[in-house]
Amino acid sequence: MKAAYCTLGCKVNKYETDAMMEILERAGYQTVDFSDKADVYLINTCTVTAIADRKSRQMIGRAAEKGGIICVCGCLAQRDAQSLLEKKGVNAVIGSANKGDILQIIRRIQAGEQKINAVTNISTERKFEPLSITRSHGRTRANIKICDGCNNYCSYCIIPYARGPVRSRPIEEIIREARRLGENGVKEVVLTGIHVSSYGKDLENIGFIDVLEELQQVSEIRRIRLGSLEPSLLTREFCKRASKLDKLCPHFHVSLQSGSDSVLRRMHRKYTAEEYANYIFNLRKVFDRPAITTDVIAGFQGETEEEHRQTLDFLHKIGFAKIHVFPYSKREGTLAAKMPGDLSGNVKKRRAAEIAAEGERMAEAYVKSLIGSRHKVLLEQEIQPGICEGYIERYIQVNAPGKPGEIKEVEINSIQSGKVNCCML
Repeated sequence: MKAAYCTLGCKVNKYETDAMMEILERAGYQTVDFSDKADVYLINTCTVTAIADRKSRQMIGRAAEKGGIICVCGCLAQRDAQSLLEKKGVNAVIGSANKGDILQIIRRIQAGEQKINAVTNISTERKFEPLSITRSHGRTRANIKICDGCNNYCSYCIIPYARGPVRSRPIEEIIREARRLGENGVKEVVLTGIHVSSYGKDLENIGFIDVLEELQQVSEIRRIRLGSLEPSLLTREFCKRASKLDKLCPHFHVSLQSGSDSVLRRMHRKYTAEEYANYIFNLRKVFDRPAITTDVIAGFQGETEEEHRQTLDFLHKIGFAKIHVFPYSKREGTLAAKMPGDLSGNVKKRRAAEIAAEGERMAEAYVKSLIGSRHKVLLEQEIQPGICEGYIERYIQVNAPGKPGEIKEVEINSIQSGKVNCCML
């Protein structure tokens, strides 16, 4: 029996696909490429934007052309289960829970059931679903999912409705998985979740920093990298404790979304631009030249040219190492979808392009600030005999001689046409 997988969206989806893949492989399924003929096609969907919805439906259509059992899971399945189940070729939909039941669901289909709706009411979920992985397909780096759900309900975001409330994974399971991954060759773990900054809010006397301090003690793991963070996590106390962890990569992706206070209020973000800047100051006070990256939404409902200019000025003030920018995408079911002030697609694209251009200038300036400094690169993939590409702790890609899995010390000496050059030490 052969199974093929397609993952759309975030690192959490990637982790969950890997976990389901291991479940099926233990049952004897051979993993094949999604373009190949398979007995089972598993499509893990995303619904963060309208484009994500469209891509998810396109992949379902491609699988239907090949035949075989089609199981659709993930955030779009959670939101639109009945519509997906009615699509040609789809045998089962699984939402944001019950992914661990994938093998049983496939067996039910093989026994004669043709349409299985395994989507439950995610708003009532209170327990973390016990999925796990034992290896990384990239081998040197692996995602570890530490929590699910989000309680923030930002006005533009549909994900809390698709993922439910915050549910934290027991810390002993996180440590056990990290140790197992390390034993199987993983050198770096990336802590991921729908809202990792909320880890522990549903538990007693434990928080995100406690996870980091426990992982620091796992000898099999050499580096710890963090997923997307909320600015409010970065208190003086958190940063002080985090700065003592030598395995923690000084790369912090801190969601911004807008540099305008009026837009932040409409977005229901829980900070002002000044508060955001203070949280970044906390990081820079205790970490040497940390890589601060972020997300920005361009053209939110009612955003004026002045508000857009405030965002550009604020980005320049902070000086990010990288900026991910997204034109605003209206999501039915969110508060923002009912707000007045829709902007044209052309306006959104122009503003996104202006932010992206500013981000490119900042990225080059950040790399230039590191010229002459020493860093450790985790070699990941061989690109030519004896030469591998990899990332330094600050998540800048470089090439260096060696084998995948090795950690080498390099010195950054130049950047040319966006390519970072380094020499071995």
